[in-house]
Amino acid sequence: MTINGIFFDLYGTLLVYGNMDAAWSDWLRTLHEQLSLRGSIHSIESLAKTCDQFYSKSEPTPRQRNLTVFEQRIQNLCFDLKLNLAVEEIKIIANKVANAWQKHISLDPEAHHILHTLHRSKKLALVSNFDHPLHVHSVLRKLDLTPYFDSVVISAEVGVKKPDPRIFDTAFEQTAMKPKEVVYVGDTDDDTKAARAAGMVPVLIQRNCEGNAFDFSVNKHNLEQAGSRLDVRTITKLSELLTHFL
Repeated sequence: MTINGIFFDLYGTLLVYGNMDAAWSDWLRTLHEQLSLRGSIHSIESLAKTCDQFYSKSEPTPRQRNLTVFEQRIQNLCFDLKLNLAVEEIKIIANKVANAWQKHISLDPEAHHILHTLHRSKKLALVSNFDHPLHVHSVLRKLDLTPYFDSVVISAEVGVKKPDPRIFDTAFEQTAMKPKEVVYVGDTDDDTKAARAAGMVPVLIQRNCEGNAFDFSVNKHNLEQAGSRLDVRTITKLSELLTHFL
């Protein structure tokens, strides 16, 4: 089997989670501050209960077409809190909240070297589940990662999320790769399930994450701080990709 392409997940794969309890604390604190500035009278404890499993809820029906899924979620939250905010206000809040969370996430120190080395001989793509594509593109630019990728696919832009394998279709088309010649590197069961269903070789990078990385949860949040893997190749660091696929 010849591997000609390597596709990557972003969060938990190229980006390393820090203290996610602190990240969600800052996420909530920033959201509360921004809503309070715009007239909300709800306490942070009350807001926390309202936001429990914020990202796990069904995607909202768009009220405006020019909002990301994350912005739509915030707009619906404001509607529930009886705050009538302009679209530009919603966008400002979304960016501030996403940036507060992002401060607890860092680029893997091996990422630039590994991507640079692989890009010499492989087609590279980024395929990520994320409700706020503008934030992802901003992070990629700030970290100078964009030039490495022949394709960048974000779930909220294509309307499909992993583990649905159709999320990879755009990346296959833009890289001219066939699934059987591509490896997908991710950090979750959804990543490996999606890769396998798409016909790719799944590679699981195993890292320890402090706290819940995927959603705000009251049960796991400290207000005082304000698939089967048996047949999946696993790695513990990105540099192992060079050993396996170069």
